[in-house]
Formats: sequence, C-alpha cells, structure tokens
Amino acid sequence: MDFEKCRKVFDEYTSAYDLKSEMIALKYHHSYTVSDLMVELAFRLELTKEQMELAKIIGLLHDIGRFEQFKKFGSFSDKNVDHADESCNYLFKDGHIRDFIEDDRYDSIIEKAIRYHNKFRVPKLSDEELLFTKMIRDMDKVDIYKQCAIHLDDKFDADEVNKELLEEFKNYRCGSKDLVKSKTDATLIHLSFIFDINFEESYDILVETDNFDLYLSMIDVAPNSEKLWRKIKEICFDRINQGVMKEGD
Repeated sequence: MDFEKCRKVFDEYTSAYDLKSEMIALKYHHSYTVSDLMVELAFRLELTKEQMELAKIIGLLHDIGRFEQFKKFGSFSDKNVDHADESCNYLFKDGHIRDFIEDDRYDSIIEKAIRYHNKFRVPKLSDEELLFTKMIRDMDKVDIYKQCAIHLDDKFDADEVNKELLEEFKNYRCGSKDLVKSKTDATLIHLSFIFDINFEESYDILVETDNFDLYLSMIDVAPNSEKLWRKIKEICFDRINQGVMKEGD
C-alpha cells in the first residue's frame, strides 16, 4: 500500500484543474482534510498500519468524482449527478484505480466505501467494507460542517420548516432530501447529519475540531425563531453528548 504514490497521482490529476478557483480548491483541500481525518479515526480505532494507509487513500479519493462532475457540468450540484457514483465510475468502471494504487486486494473495500459515503442508506456489506464505509461517512461529515459554515449561507426560519422533516429531526433521524422545500429545510438536513455518526471516536473528533459549533454560529436565525432554534440546538447537543445511537434507541 503506497499512499505517497496515490498522493502524487492525485496531485497530477488535479493539476489539470484551476486550483485558484474557489470551488476546485474547496474540493482539493477537502480531499486532503478528510484523508487526514481518516488516519486520525483509524488510529483511535486501533487499526493496523495497513488499514491506516487504506483509510488515508479512501479519504483522498472519495470525492474524485466531484472533479469529473465539474468537468462535465461546471457545478457541484447533486441534481445533475451522484458524485460518489461518478467517483466509482472514474476509478473502477474506467479503470483509473490502478493509476493510484497497484494492489488490487482492497478494490472492493475502496469501491464500496466511496460509493456509499453519501447515500441515505447503506446496504448489507462485508464487515471490512462496512467498517471503512462507516469511517468515510463520519469523517466526510466532520469536514462538511466546516465547509457549510464557510461556503453556505444557511438560515433558520420557524415559519418555513417542513413539519414532517422537523418531526424526523425531533426523533433524532436524518430526513430525506425529498422533504426539503426551503432553505430552512436544507439547514435541518445539514444539522441532521449529527444523527448519522457511527463511532464514539467520530463524535470526539467532531467536538475537537469545533466544526459543528462553527456551523451553528454561522446560521442566520430569524427573530421569530429563537424558541424553536434553542430546541433544535438542544437536540443536536443531546445527540453529541449521548454518542452513537444503540440498537433500540
């Protein structure tokens, strides 16, 4: 397992894009940040050195489809393509995975982790495939909160809340994007990522980064919404303090 080769090829690949572009730079740095976060989580989970290298590679390559998406559509809108599937198409359907890593023993793990890192539900997978899929889902979210804080102008207005989505939120569940009817609903979806964390160690990392608090501080809350907003924050921090949901919660 040679991460340095993977990193070198990744930088060669991204050099074809304008790294001075805010959108491209965002995804470039996000890829490296998530890669580093994957190593941190792997260390805390007491994984082997080989597994740490694998985690690092998955983190670096998980969003490579975003670059392909930008090339085709000029945007990162999830309405035009599923970027995780686009990543897998580039790496595995088109065979570019061998550009980054010669060893094919981990192809199934890499493919499953990348394909399902953004899906609403994860299908039945092998134990090792599921481990790395859960890891990338968690660490992606940790950095997403920072990206949301810096690059989005999320708002919260109690008058715009989809009541069905709010009910899901109050029950500590991620709501479907199909329920999003307003910017406030989109904010609730972003906040609800906190309910889909798989490891206690991931919550620890999230808290230590301050990314979630930063995101909360950047949300524009309407004057008429303070009471509901306090409840929303209470639910979020209750989930963080409780940690991973156990079977039957």
